[in-house]
Amino acid sequence: MMVTVDTKLIGLLGEPLKQTFSPQMHNETFEKLHLDYFYFPIEVNNENLETVVNGIRKMHFAGFNVTKPNKIKIMEYLDEVDELAEKIGSVNTVVIKDGKLKGYNTDGEGFVQSLVDESGLDITKCSFFIFGAGGAARAVASTLAFKGVPKIYITDMFEAASNSLVNDINTKIAPCAEMVAFDDKVIPQFVAKCNVLINASGVGMYPHLGETPLAKEHLRKELFVADLTYNPAKTQLLLDAEAQGCKIMNGIGMVINQGAKAFSLWTGVPEPVAMMRETINKIVSEKAK
Repeated sequence: MMVTVDTKLIGLLGEPLKQTFSPQMHNETFEKLHLDYFYFPIEVNNENLETVVNGIRKMHFAGFNVTKPNKIKIMEYLDEVDELAEKIGSVNTVVIKDGKLKGYNTDGEGFVQSLVDESGLDITKCSFFIFGAGGAARAVASTLAFKGVPKIYITDMFEAASNSLVNDINTKIAPCAEMVAFDDKVIPQFVAKCNVLINASGVGMYPHLGETPLAKEHLRKELFVADLTYNPAKTQLLLDAEAQGCKIMNGIGMVINQGAKAFSLWTGVPEPVAMMRETINKIVSEKAK
């Protein structure tokens, strides 16, 4: 596609970004809809985030996505934050209008939609265990709580992060969250109480390929196992879970649904879910060859 001075730019801010499918997903959709936008990755961490955002303010950007590790830090540099994103405490989508940056969070809704679609579970009758307490985990856990999930256990190697997330959920949304110590002997006891296990820690994605947050023997076949990672399509956790007879889900559905919601926020057109799913399925099938 041709990029000109009139092209509206959209970035993806995070690190690492070698694994992301988002640029191809968005750019092919822009082309199909004849929209003069261009989406591209910008590798940046918390340390340099402010500098990059200040630069974006001066350029022809319609907005940007934010991913690990910047989803919480980005809130410091925005002019306004959507009510749901404020409750969640993290932002993954920023829209620029009249020089003002407004943050949204489409991650949680995107995940919950894909979970219900793929699992068929009544989440209001399920207990959840979540690895991770960063931006993506915040969105997922907070949205689950908002949707009426009765119990959510959360653990993170940085216990201050998991404690903060649990407190925010219990005070701002619903008293359903509990922190679990990041301890290999303690964690399996709580996983055993749950219907759904979610890995939102990033363990298993590049550059931590082959790693897993939970030993295989603790995965019973009744457990539904979801990993927010989508590249690789099956992390070590999902491979282990599948081998144990568990139903599994990766982050493909989440990235499609949240991406479509963000796309609509930037462009004003209806969410192009079917187009994005077509592109993602093509990418996945090509990688599988």
